[in-house]
Amino acid sequence: KNGHALKHAAASLREDREVVLAAVANNGCVVEHVPPSLWADPEFVLAAVGITGDALEYAAYSLREDRELVLAAVAKNGLALEYAPAWLQEDREVVLAAVAKNGHALEYAAASLREDRE
Repeated sequence: KNGHALKHAAASLREDREVVLAAVANNGCVVEHVPPSLWADPEFVLAAVGITGDALEYAAYSLREDRELVLAAVAKNGLALEYAPAWLQEDREVVLAAVAKNGHALEYAAASLREDRE
């Protein structure tokens, strides 16, 4: 019930995808207590960013290269654009999705898009 309990849970529970996703759904702030092994799991990361876009910050760098995953993250929290790779910060569709969710996400867009009137 309390997502913060994750940091005190046994290692076997912290590695359990379902338990961890339930904790993240209860309190998105617990993403910092998720073990690195789960951040390399594409299915886990996609589910986590669907709950809280902030989860993109913790995803393995190789997964941050996944355009669909980044789109899912910025659709939940536009500011997640900060954790996308530079080439996706230059992607008009990704940036527009981020800015539609939170106008301040423009800060993380490539300069060429920040200056674009469209």
